[in-house]
Amino acid sequence: MNTRRRTLTVVSWNLHEGVDGSSGAFADAAGPADPRATEEVLAMIAERKVDVAAFQEVGFDRHGHAELLAELRRRTPLRHLAAHPLHASSFTPGRRSGVAVASRFPLRNTARYVLPNPGLRVVLDGQEILSHDKGHLRVTVDLGEDEIDVVSLHSFPFYLFRRDAADPEFKEIWRALADELDRPGGPRRLLVCGDFNANASDLLLDTLDVPLASTFDGRPTQRDRSVDDVLHSSDLVLTESVTLDNYSDHRACVAVFQLPSEDECAGPGDGP
Repeated sequence: MNTRRRTLTVVSWNLHEGVDGSSGAFADAAGPADPRATEEVLAMIAERKVDVAAFQEVGFDRHGHAELLAELRRRTPLRHLAAHPLHASSFTPGRRSGVAVASRFPLRNTARYVLPNPGLRVVLDGQEILSHDKGHLRVTVDLGEDEIDVVSLHSFPFYLFRRDAADPEFKEIWRALADELDRPGGPRRLLVCGDFNANASDLLLDTLDVPLASTFDGRPTQRDRSVDDVLHSSDLVLTESVTLDNYSDHRACVAVFQLPSEDECAGPGDGP
């Protein structure tokens, strides 16, 4: 009997477009991610031996090319990429921002989604701010004898508009997300990684038909707010989880999962 169990190390990380989110040390950087931010991302991927990275606020040029992702492919084992530029950059005119998944395993079934935009607006420092389009990227990670769907999600920053994400007015957004995550026909194993800009356990898990568990519920991931999470299906056994400070205003959320053994994947009655 084969009782070998495999592990999968996953990181969910809002990259803040490679712009320093705390001290402003990289504030003089224009255009692509600051090289110091890129080096920090590459070093963490290598140190933690990450298998799959789900990124939010990835910086893209106007053609949809992300310089940081290109470096990731060139210098780490995460050579399989899928990206979804969503909206105009918050920092650099003419650039874009979005989500991405990078993996050491092949990716299939790439699907890109845009959430219903609530059309929020607020005046900050004399400037009117409108809610950008947000959404998610879903891919199937091909592990060879197994597969898993991974989602990288970025939701709306309701707090920025002085609104509560749990307001009934926004129920349509969470319902639309739940309907997509519950879609039939995909692998039963699912990871939903992202910057929910809210507590995912409160707003999403009770809406889903597919049972998912929170990894980072209640832990501060953006200053004192618990807004980033990795939701996982029940057959993925969480063995380690840690949040790591870095240049961004979001901590990197690293989770290690134990996957079912090949015998467990086969199930009773399968095989010769």
